[in-house]
Amino acid sequence: MRKSIIIKYIKGELSDSQREDVLIWASKEKDNELYIARLKNLYISQNIPQEEASEEDVNKIFKAINRSFPDNSKIKNPKYFVLNKRVFWRVASIILLFIVSGYFMLYFNSESKRDDASIAEISISTVKYKNYLSTKILYTPKGVKAHLILPDSSQVWMNSDTRIEYPDTFNLSVRDVTISGEAYFKVVKNPGRPMIIKTTKGFSIEVLGTEFNIKAYDNESRSQTTLYSGEINLLREKNKKVISTKIAPNQTVIINSESTENNVSKVIKESPSDDYAWKEGKIIFDSTPVTEVIKTLERWHGVEFIVKDTDILNYKITATFNSESIVQIMDLIQLTSLIKYEVKNRKVILKKKQN
Repeated sequence: MRKSIIIKYIKGELSDSQREDVLIWASKEKDNELYIARLKNLYISQNIPQEEASEEDVNKIFKAINRSFPDNSKIKNPKYFVLNKRVFWRVASIILLFIVSGYFMLYFNSESKRDDASIAEISISTVKYKNYLSTKILYTPKGVKAHLILPDSSQVWMNSDTRIEYPDTFNLSVRDVTISGEAYFKVVKNPGRPMIIKTTKGFSIEVLGTEFNIKAYDNESRSQTTLYSGEINLLREKNKKVISTKIAPNQTVIINSESTENNVSKVIKESPSDDYAWKEGKIIFDSTPVTEVIKTLERWHGVEFIVKDTDILNYKITATFNSESIVQIMDLIQLTSLIKYEVKNRKVILKKKQN
């Protein structure tokens, strides 16, 4: 491969398809990997300012290194160095050169040795190549929803208060996505290149190509995923081992992060489509505790709830709403329960009705 192409790759000036060509060429022979790594090192060293690093900067760099190498073998977040730290000083440059070459070779070594059984291990430990590409982050604030097309043409419908992170281009082994919140995925099938959807709740979902809904909010102890077609695997790490749980169509898996034992359970719901009703503009409460009702309505309408009487939190609500305003929803809840409400400056104040 021409040196000029590799230099453009290092500078981030290639198209997605051209970057893929470089990575495929590099994976064919170890000498190819080393050649790119050396060019990368040379480019970095020639573009680093010559002034000495301050003590504060050096301390920051070594703290970052410690975070990135907790077991002296794995790089947790190479983009911290490669993408965000544009200005490195003389001391930092030595460390950076080591990271660039070591991490580049780590990816291709894992590529050559990877088999289906190791995918889960790779995804859980995050020891994989990030393509040195920038990461896209999309957040839907409360009251907002979004439809997203991923680099492989997979589709994602994001519920309110949801954050998703993914690279500009997926790497050659795993389509890596991180999510916090709720989303409906329609994943393009590619058995040789599974999608791994990580959450902040201690589990990941391995997908080959299917449709499913995942709910994993940071401020909720209970997470769940419902499968509608195909097959997905729930991946968890326990006692330094990865446990894989297969999920069949129309099954829902519930994960309770507060439980230390048997925190995963499978259920078959009478109406599994209720779990993605939000995608169709509907809110469905089925004997739902008021605590959960409040969280849903806060996200859906971007309001804040204030509970004056804690007895209200023990109530359960059963109702279906379709694009109603927060006032219309609360009018119905007030009419059919012992809850009284008022709205002041985007705050919904709940009180218990007096007999």
